[in-house]
Amino acid sequence: MLPERPAFRPDLEGLRGVAILLVVLFHAGVPVVAGGFVGVDVFFVLSGFFITGLLAWEWSERGRLDLTDFVGKRALRLLPALLLVLLATLAAVMWLYAPIDRAPIAETARSVALYSGNLEFARNSLDYFGATENPLLHTWSLAVEEQFYIVWPLLFLLVATLYGGRTAEDAEDSNRRRLLLAIGAAGVASLVASLWLTRVAQPWAFFSMPTRIWEFALGGAVALVAIDRPEAGDRRGIVLQVAGLVAIAIGVFTYDRATPYPGMAAVLPAVGAIALIVGGQRAPDSRMTRALSADSLRWFGRMSYAWYLWHWPLVGLGEVIQPDIGVVGKLGWSAAALVLAWATYHLVEQPAREGGALARIPAQWRAPAALGASMAAAVIAHGSLVAARQQTSALPQKLFAAARSDRMQHDCWATTIEDERGPCEFGDRRGAKTLVLFGDSHAEHWLGALDGAGREHGWKIIAMVKGGCPVADMPRMWHRRFNRYYHECTRYREAMVRRIIALRPTAAILSSWDHYLPVDGKGSDWQVTPEMWRRGLRRTYARLTAAGINTVAIRGTPRTWFDVPACLSRRAARLPFARACEYDRRSAMSPLALAAQTDAARGLPVSFVDMNDVICATPRCPVMRNGVVIFTDDNHLTATFSRSVASILAARLAAALK
Repeated sequence: MLPERPAFRPDLEGLRGVAILLVVLFHAGVPVVAGGFVGVDVFFVLSGFFITGLLAWEWSERGRLDLTDFVGKRALRLLPALLLVLLATLAAVMWLYAPIDRAPIAETARSVALYSGNLEFARNSLDYFGATENPLLHTWSLAVEEQFYIVWPLLFLLVATLYGGRTAEDAEDSNRRRLLLAIGAAGVASLVASLWLTRVAQPWAFFSMPTRIWEFALGGAVALVAIDRPEAGDRRGIVLQVAGLVAIAIGVFTYDRATPYPGMAAVLPAVGAIALIVGGQRAPDSRMTRALSADSLRWFGRMSYAWYLWHWPLVGLGEVIQPDIGVVGKLGWSAAALVLAWATYHLVEQPAREGGALARIPAQWRAPAALGASMAAAVIAHGSLVAARQQTSALPQKLFAAARSDRMQHDCWATTIEDERGPCEFGDRRGAKTLVLFGDSHAEHWLGALDGAGREHGWKIIAMVKGGCPVADMPRMWHRRFNRYYHECTRYREAMVRRIIALRPTAAILSSWDHYLPVDGKGSDWQVTPEMWRRGLRRTYARLTAAGINTVAIRGTPRTWFDVPACLSRRAARLPFARACEYDRRSAMSPLALAAQTDAARGLPVSFVDMNDVICATPRCPVMRNGVVIFTDDNHLTATFSRSVASILAARLAAALK
């Protein structure tokens, strides 16, 4: 037979509480729970279990599914709180965020209102583990849930259409088998797609609904499988619960931002959640069941949806007001979000489901009303987008917005996953002397200066640049977005070194970002140790100098540790809590990287050029000079500033080459 109407499970409400605590602690940056993001996978499995059980029960009882009624009920459950937080976040953004940052967030809000925020994040290749500036980033999982609520009933309807909706007991058993087969096929296809896309297009694997449906399918399959009647002290159930908790704990304490995700790694917490669901059903009186059913965890479970909605926007707001709030500050903002969650639960969620004005909307009008409310929110977001664009269309905001994209316009980047490209020429293209600029984006931000210097001194400049790919020869360097070794960088670097040697230029000018090394020297996630950096640089320096190539290394430039254009934008708009846009020179530099670079060149004919006194020569450093914004973000130089120091760089290069 198809399952009976799902009974309330206090242990699963407590499991929701555990999941939200993990997610909040992860977003606050608590180191010990670096894999707390697996809480989202637990939510997906639970949703698949509950929704499949409800749909199967309705099909069994009525012999049909009312899709409009189902969507209307889901809308009452999710939409009021979501739209409240969405509009409140949008209002805070239009009030407190830098004017130049408002438009992209408003655009995201429009997509969120239309249940497609996850698709926008995937399309923009957003790094979930590295992007913190968007206060609506967390809504990707809600979009996945909302899309699941549309797709899943259609799967039931497809099976019902193909095989009929009979409710006789033998037919019900047949229907259950067919549903299990359909759910299993969908889950397997989804998992295969997830594994493949995690390797080739990780953002799509992470954010899209089709690559996450297998987690819902796991929960759904369990909802359809008949479980033996519970027995007191059922050892199999207890073993399952312990194994499930251990599986989730392994993910929480061993995964981090560098874990290839979702991929195979997501299977562990998903299976762990299944084990806890089945184990709790078999052993309802076990210690584990009683622990998960504790009043405190169940309270967090009830607050989980509203807390999930509120916590990330408030943490983002805290970082805007004070960029260096740290873990303690983020936890404080998360606690404030819990207060808002409590109010939202009692004033919005509960009334919407239990007797409030929204609950009295006739069932047939709930889905259209939800669509209308979502469209209205999208219109408000679009209006905010238009207003934000107007705010940045005049000086000085126009200047700060332009600084964000103030880079040399060229097609010479080797993209992240593509191999090397042909040489790109700048400066005096007919010059007798050829200088090769080789490195990552911190080499490229000197291209404006080198272009001007080349025109002045008759140098042909050839650019060989690839984002996130330093000159240091480190085959085991980790790529934080791909969550794997950056093999493309290794291949590209090797090809460029060979090309430079074959080209025999007047000089090779090398530059890389210093902050592949952490400031404190302790490698984390994708960063490398000082010794790895020193050895990698030395291998590259040694190969070039051994081939007789004049090698010049440009010292690393400052990192301000705050978004410069955003800071200037907030300051100019005289927003509350706007801070002075200057940085401390000492903390902006990396002594470890400087020492490693110097040591790497020891005994080799490598010259150094240091431009940091030109960027800042005082202990406290401004971020504008003569009306020019120096940085595009917190570390890259604007092309305009780079061009402005062309003559100084040219003189220092000429001295180094002598």
